[in-house]
Amino acid sequence: MVASGVGRVTQLLVAVGCFAAAQAQELIKKDDGSGVLTMLFQQPLWATPNIHFNDFKGNGWTAVPGFAMNKSSYSDDFAAANGWWQYNFENTSQLEFVFNDNNGTWDNNESRNYVAYSAGVWAVVSNIEPAKPPPPAFINGTGYTVTSVEETGNHITLQLLANPTTEPEQFGADVKELVVDITKKEDSVRVKITDKNTKRWEVPLDLYSKGDLSKDSGNGGQGQQGQQGQQGNAKSNLDVMYTKNPFTVKVTRKSDGYVLFDSSKLDLVFKDQYLQIATAVPTDLSVYGLGESTRGSMRLYPGDRHTMWARDQASSGEKINTYGSHPFFLGLNGKGKAHGVFLLNSNGMDVALEDGRLIYQVIGGILDFHVISGPKPVDVVNQYTSLIGRPKLMPYWSYGFHQCRWGYKNVSMLRDVVDKYAANQIPLDVIWSDIDYMSKYYDFTLDPVNFPQEEMAKFLSDVHGKGLHYVPIIDPGIPDEPTDIAYSRGLELDVFIKDTKGIPYLGQVWPGPTVYPDFFHPNSTTYWSEQFDRMHKMLEYDGIWIDMNELSNFCPGTSCKRYEGRQCPDGSSCCLQCTDDKNKWNYPPFAINNGNSYDKLLNKGISASSLQYGGIRQYDAHNLYGFTESIATNAIVEKIRQKRAFVLSRSTFPGSGAHVAHWTGDNAAT
Repeated sequence: MVASGVGRVTQLLVAVGCFAAAQAQELIKKDDGSGVLTMLFQQPLWATPNIHFNDFKGNGWTAVPGFAMNKSSYSDDFAAANGWWQYNFENTSQLEFVFNDNNGTWDNNESRNYVAYSAGVWAVVSNIEPAKPPPPAFINGTGYTVTSVEETGNHITLQLLANPTTEPEQFGADVKELVVDITKKEDSVRVKITDKNTKRWEVPLDLYSKGDLSKDSGNGGQGQQGQQGQQGNAKSNLDVMYTKNPFTVKVTRKSDGYVLFDSSKLDLVFKDQYLQIATAVPTDLSVYGLGESTRGSMRLYPGDRHTMWARDQASSGEKINTYGSHPFFLGLNGKGKAHGVFLLNSNGMDVALEDGRLIYQVIGGILDFHVISGPKPVDVVNQYTSLIGRPKLMPYWSYGFHQCRWGYKNVSMLRDVVDKYAANQIPLDVIWSDIDYMSKYYDFTLDPVNFPQEEMAKFLSDVHGKGLHYVPIIDPGIPDEPTDIAYSRGLELDVFIKDTKGIPYLGQVWPGPTVYPDFFHPNSTTYWSEQFDRMHKMLEYDGIWIDMNELSNFCPGTSCKRYEGRQCPDGSSCCLQCTDDKNKWNYPPFAINNGNSYDKLLNKGISASSLQYGGIRQYDAHNLYGFTESIATNAIVEKIRQKRAFVLSRSTFPGSGAHVAHWTGDNAAT
C-alpha cells in the first residue's frame, strides 16, 4: 500500500551526539532494550504534524489523518525549538508511515512511504518548503550578430557572435561563438545551432536507421559536434530568411507564404546548460503535441507549460510529465493547413505557450530544428515519420485482444484466465505476465514454486495450440546479486551504467538493489541477446513487454551502496545508503518543471551525473534510454524468433515507433 496524499518531498536524516550517523530511513539510535520505537520528525512549517501508520499488529493503517505528534522532548539539535516533533510506539519492531499537516499536504517519501524496521530512535527531516516561485519565464537577452555567411546550393552556414551585455548573466555565461547550419530539403528545413568551439552533446543520428535522419550522420553517431547534414540539391517547398543583428530565422511555405517558424519574438540565448529560443504562434494557429504529459487536450493553450523529462509517473494528475519525451508539434491554421516542428534534442526542457510565442527552454545539447512543410495534417505525419522512421508493422496476432494485469500469482491463475475467456466465448489472442512470474523479481528467471518451468512449458504449449500468444515483462534493472547469471555476465562484459566513481551505478527497483545495462555500450547487444536467448529456451515467449525504462529508480542519489545485513521490507521502500553531492547535472542552473513541482532530476530516476559508454552523461541521454533499449530488444527478439517481433515499451522518444509499440503506463482508469 502507498498512503494517500500529495506534496513534493525528499528526506534527510541527521544525527548528533551519541546518535550514529544517519541516512535515509536509517536507525540513528539502536533499541535500548525497552522495545520503544521513537519517531522524530522535523517540520517547522506545520502547526502540528500527524503521523499516519501501519504498525503490523493486525489493525492495518490508522484512519486518516492518523495521530497528532508531540513536540520533541529531546534537547540540542533535536529540540522542539528546532522544529522537531516526536511520537513513541510501545513494543513496536516494524512501522510503515507517512506524515501530513491535517490540511491535505502529505510527506509520503515520494509516494513510497517511510519504513522503520526495528525499535529505537529514528529521525526524518521534511523538505517540504513554502511554494517556490517558478523560474523566470524567459531571459531578455541581447542576442547574437551574424559575422559571416557561406551559401552552397541549399545549404547556408552562419557564424554568430554574442552581443555584449551589461546585465548580470542568468543561468551561466553565454557561449560567445555559434555556428548555424541551415539545410533546405524538398519538404523540410533543418536549422542546427551549436557551439563553434566546443563539442556538445547531440542525439546520435545512427539511432535513426529506419528514417531519413540517419542519412545526415557523419561521425558514427556518438553524439558529438560535427554531424554534417546533407546539403541537398532538391527543389525545396520552403523559403528561409534570416536577420543579421540580432540573428533571427524565419521559414515560410512557398505555396502560400505562411510562416512556419519565426524566431524574432524572443532573442536567442545559448549557454552551457540553458538554451532558449521561441517561434511565433499567430492567432489563427492551433498547436498540438509536445508530449508526453497528462493534460485535458493535446492542444496547447496560452499559459500552458509542458515539460519533457522521462519520469516514472502514474498518469493520475494533470500537467505532469510522464514516461517519454516527444519535442514535436503539429500546427493547424485557420485555413486548415498544417505544418510540423521537431526539435531533435534529448535533454530536459520546458516548452511554454504565451504572448503569441512558443518558448523553448532547454537544459543542454544543441538546437536542431526540423521544420516540416505539410500542408495537410496527413502530409505532416508522413514527412515527420519519413525523418524518424515509419511506425513498425507488428505481427498480425498483436492486433487482437490482450489480457494483462499484475497479480496472476501462479500458472494455475494464468490458465484459469484463459479458460474463462473460452468458457464465456470471449475472443482472446494474447495473455501476459507481469513480474509475478519471476524468481524474486529477477529478470530472465522463473519462480520455481509458483511458475515451475515444466508447468509453464505445458501451459504455453496449450496456449500456442489454441492459436494464442504469450508476452512476459522484462525490466532493465538487473539484481546486484553475484549468483545471478545476468548480473555476473554483465560485469564480465562491463555493460552497466557507471556512477561518478566509475563503478556500476546502484539503484533499486522491484528486485531490490539493481544495476542497469548501458545500450550505448558496444557489448550491450551481445549481453542482451544472450539473456533473451536463455530466457526463450526456458519460456517460449511470443513478444516482450519492456517497462521501468525511463530509467526508474526508488533510491535517488549521486551514488548508493548497500546496507550490510539489511533486508528490504518491501520492493518500493528505499533500502540503500545514498549520497547527493548536489552536482550541476542533478541541479542545473535552470530548473525544468519536473513533476509539475520543479522536482530534482534524480528523483524517481538514476542520477543525471551517471555515465554511459564514451562519457555520455545521463543528463544528456536520459530521455533516450527507452529508445535505445527498444532498438536492441526488437532486433534481438526478431533474430531469436525469426519473425516480426512484438515489443511494447513504456518509455519512448521520436523514432521508437519504428521498433516498438507503446502504452500509457500506470493511469487512473477504472
